[in-house]
Amino acid sequence: MEKAPIITLNSEEKDFLFRIDSGIKSILFELPVQYHEILQVVNGSRFRPLLTYYGYKLFSENLNEKVYKSAIAIELIHKSSIIIDDIIDQDDKRHSIYTVHKQYSIDEALVITVFLLGKCIELLSELDDSTIRVFSHMIMRMCQGTIQELNIDMNVSIDKIKEILDNQTSQVIQNCLVIGMKSYNPELDNQPLAIIGYKLGYLFQLLNDCEAYFNPEFTVKYKGNYNFDINKSRKNLCYIYLEQFLSNKEKIGLQNKDKVTNLEILLKKYNVLKYIKNEVSLIEFDIKKQCEVLEKNHSMERLNYFIDYSIKLAKVRARVY
Repeated sequence: MEKAPIITLNSEEKDFLFRIDSGIKSILFELPVQYHEILQVVNGSRFRPLLTYYGYKLFSENLNEKVYKSAIAIELIHKSSIIIDDIIDQDDKRHSIYTVHKQYSIDEALVITVFLLGKCIELLSELDDSTIRVFSHMIMRMCQGTIQELNIDMNVSIDKIKEILDNQTSQVIQNCLVIGMKSYNPELDNQPLAIIGYKLGYLFQLLNDCEAYFNPEFTVKYKGNYNFDINKSRKNLCYIYLEQFLSNKEKIGLQNKDKVTNLEILLKKYNVLKYIKNEVSLIEFDIKKQCEVLEKNHSMERLNYFIDYSIKLAKVRARVY
């Protein structure tokens, strides 16, 4: 089993994340004292703010206040979305830390979500219209994707699942790089950067979906339960790959108490990992090609390093390597 990679940040990157953490903590201090340490909000890798930072740094060496506000707003939207997802999925933990509705209550978690989104709007009010539109479309598509998933047809195609996940879970990662760029200059557009964000968002969702199937021990530690999605009449990309091979009898077998054993047998029987690895390789190739395009006019050293680290970490967690 491969070891998880370790990232080494430079001093400016560390300072940037310190400002993001400080900004988020100061926001929580506006709430009553018992909410100053909302575990799922104060903890986290700050992956999305870092992507925002790298999107900005492609165009300027000197950070402005907009990129800090954008990065904090990105993280607030991300944290709001996981609070809602954890309530819907009935998950007790995330990153081995109690979810907000378990640390407090569902009622409190919902109010905290609205508060975080309210602070996000406050931050966005100081930005330009172009960046605000990116944020608003992102939030709307996330909500639309969640509604689609909650009303999903059990015979849905893999293309439809990809569309739902594109809306629901990939939106924040997709837009981080572009928002970072627009924090420097709202008039800029950059197709390769947008494509990289889109591909990264989908790739991370695919690998995240694989965790419960190929590394269930990690999922139990991470989520507090076996989160196959089929447990809760929901679908994920890994299951869709498997489902296309299953007989009706095999599908029924996945609903009984020996689900974990049956799933392991079926994954090996149909060699689902091979198909997943193939798609992951194709996406990685596409990302690399777009990075090469950007390298013609921009310094990509740190962004390339961060992308490589992030993909390797996701692959190790999913045991897709």
